[in-house]
Amino acid sequence: MKKRLAVLLSGGAVVLAACSPGHGARPSLVAGDSGAPSTSTSTSASSSGSEPGPSSAAPPTTPQPTSLVKPPAVQPPPATGTPAPAGTPGWLLTAGNTGLAAHGLSCDSLPLYKGGDAPPAGAVISGVRIETSLTLFAGDITIEKSCVRPNQLNEGSHIVTTNGPCEDSCQVTGSPVTIRDSEIDGSKLSATTIAKSCAFLGVATLQRNYVHGMGSGICFFNTGKTLDAVAEGNYVTKLRAGGDSHNDGATVRDFPTGSNPERRLVFRNNRIDCSTGNDTGAMFIQTYGGDIDNVTLEGNLLEGGGYNLGLEAGFGNKYGRNMRAVDNRFNSTGWGASYVTDKGLGYKWAEWRDNFANNPGVAENEGQAVSP
Repeated sequence: MKKRLAVLLSGGAVVLAACSPGHGARPSLVAGDSGAPSTSTSTSASSSGSEPGPSSAAPPTTPQPTSLVKPPAVQPPPATGTPAPAGTPGWLLTAGNTGLAAHGLSCDSLPLYKGGDAPPAGAVISGVRIETSLTLFAGDITIEKSCVRPNQLNEGSHIVTTNGPCEDSCQVTGSPVTIRDSEIDGSKLSATTIAKSCAFLGVATLQRNYVHGMGSGICFFNTGKTLDAVAEGNYVTKLRAGGDSHNDGATVRDFPTGSNPERRLVFRNNRIDCSTGNDTGAMFIQTYGGDIDNVTLEGNLLEGGGYNLGLEAGFGNKYGRNMRAVDNRFNSTGWGASYVTDKGLGYKWAEWRDNFANNPGVAENEGQAVSP
């Protein structure tokens, strides 16, 4: 069996290391692989009785939606320098109508942030350029119209996290964190440094941000038991691979709802592109860190290599019966649009509706219908 990558704990920090599938220290993020995933007999890909792991087998032969050469868009995106209106779907987002550029700002135009890398509870950080990584474990923190662009980072560390001190596992923030109208930029760091890192890791509300230059983008992992997680109106792109990295545009690795059945995890109206050459895919949902439920994906454009959307049970955990994917668009340059590995659960998505290959030449970009 080939090895997979996991985020393990070393000296109190979250780092990436190679490991065989199985339970390691918590949190331990098994990254997606660059081979086609093995799936159960109830899915569109081949069956495997082992825990998810890299495969040298060819991708499934089930026909998948393909990218087409498209005529000009019927519905043009909002102009550069103008924020995308509320409710704009992911397929109309650009680097010019998200993040700082939507407000006529840039990283270089902002004054340097002079605060610490672990802001206190109640902090509101606005309109600054932050050249360090950030630990937002204190909670009750807002970052807005700012640029987070570190000049230095330990290899495998994350640019922004809500994790607290780590021993056998990492502590979870107890209060909400919000990052909005900002830019998270890994371009000042080498690909080797950031290939196995996330732009954001933890639990928070992320709105209208431009995320680029990283190994992976939005990582909802070590999410705790109570807080909601929301990603809305973000554009994730220009991710970078290095060595044996396995890159995700966005990923969910745990979201248990037993203690708070009302909590929700939502990806709405995002554009997420994972095109590194070492791609797991744009959206990878895997129960490595714990059970996952109450997840809604709506209005997103998922692009790039690997599979655009993967849903996997395993590692002694399961996804629940309230997993929903509605009105998303897919632009696969890899193995296909979507797959499910149910590990014998006998069910897939609770709701799968109005999901299409992305075709800008028709109304609402509704190309060929996509199956789960």
